[in-house]
Amino acid sequence: MDNLSLLNYKDKPIFVLISTLVLSSLFFFISILAGNELVFFGISFGIIYTYFIINNPQYWILSIIATSPLYLFSNDNKFDISDAISAVLWVGGLFIWLFHNFIFARRKIVEDISDWLFLFFYICLILNFFVGYLNENDLEIWLRTVARFTIPLLYFPIKEHFRTQKDLKKLLIFLLFAIFVLSFLMLYETSQRLQNIKQAWEVSSILRLNQSIYGVSIVILITATIYAQKLKNKLVLLLFLVPILTVFISSLSRIFWFGLFVSLVYAVFYLPQKQRKVIFISFISIIVISIVIGYSLLGDKAELFLSVFEKRLTSIANFTEDQSFLVRFQEYGVAFKDIFRYPLLGNGFAHKIMYYSKLTSDTWHTSNVHNGYILIALRFGIPLMIVYYSVFVYKFVKTINVLSVAKYSFEKMILLGVSAGFIVLFISNLLSASVMTRDGDFLIAIMFALISITTRLIKKEK
Repeated sequence: MDNLSLLNYKDKPIFVLISTLVLSSLFFFISILAGNELVFFGISFGIIYTYFIINNPQYWILSIIATSPLYLFSNDNKFDISDAISAVLWVGGLFIWLFHNFIFARRKIVEDISDWLFLFFYICLILNFFVGYLNENDLEIWLRTVARFTIPLLYFPIKEHFRTQKDLKKLLIFLLFAIFVLSFLMLYETSQRLQNIKQAWEVSSILRLNQSIYGVSIVILITATIYAQKLKNKLVLLLFLVPILTVFISSLSRIFWFGLFVSLVYAVFYLPQKQRKVIFISFISIIVISIVIGYSLLGDKAELFLSVFEKRLTSIANFTEDQSFLVRFQEYGVAFKDIFRYPLLGNGFAHKIMYYSKLTSDTWHTSNVHNGYILIALRFGIPLMIVYYSVFVYKFVKTINVLSVAKYSFEKMILLGVSAGFIVLFISNLLSASVMTRDGDFLIAIMFALISITTRLIKKEK
């Protein structure tokens, strides 16, 4: 058992009591949002759950990954079962773990300046409550959004309790199966929606979720497949890759397609000479297989979908005439006005903007902006936006430095996939809020943790 997970001191009962009260308070807020009385259940569950997290942190983290398909598949604005699970199992467990490590165990969980900046950013979220209150944000939405946005902090427990190569492989296997299950949920839902589509323009409105996590997963799977020594291992990885890539293609998200292409070009420069051709041959082959499978599953809707796919692919070259692209600038203009009203502290987490969309001929009231850089500045202010993205830049540069000196190994290929995944995020974040979606929050925790784990193992080998 991981020695970081044990409490070998007399304050253990006090910690369990306090943690249980904290978790019960979380249940109280859930009961208000859901309209059910869960407080007493929360108290009894809190005791068991606290011991579970303290003594078996790896199992707690793996249970989060196991429940991630349900959380990532949900896109309901109302409070549902996925929110209840994430609130207790994910966020509740996270705060118990942080409380234990900072207050009682006093573990050093910070590795470098980027970790300090990351924690500083989240501490400043407390101030955002007052900003949101003064700007008349919907406080229920504020609370739910902030709770979800703390999920990237799962990075700290993951990197602390998965330290060996065996742990890394276990983590990756669980993640692979979770994303595989999520892919089939997405494929089923997409096929159901396509049954009712009759016009080509309706295809663009089908399910568009989790593109970030699929884009990064594809890059990591490709680099892992290239490294795999045995043919059967390569075939297994390719088998998992096909449905993931099929869902990614069916999202019809051109900015993510472009981000994935650039990330693969980037990855090529860190591959051995004999592996450089393999990555493109493999990628093109998998795309062809995915299209064939998708074509057979879609039936009579295949021609319709293929025509829309071809149109969106060719429109990348003429993006300056694309109405869906141009309307984003209307959105950005309104967002910039609000940013410069409160440039230092922002407008609050649940702040909404209003603008008239020429694309839909309707007035939009939304708390989302299709640009992650602008959205962070709108909600938190320009200084905290700089702090937040400084963490990403630092960790990306860190991967480049490690990759340039690391020997060809399993850890290096995983790190290469994660590093290329940053390219997907940086590019897609220009036309979507990639880092502030359900999958984006979860993905950040996983990517940061994989950087820490692989870097640690590479340095140990040296």
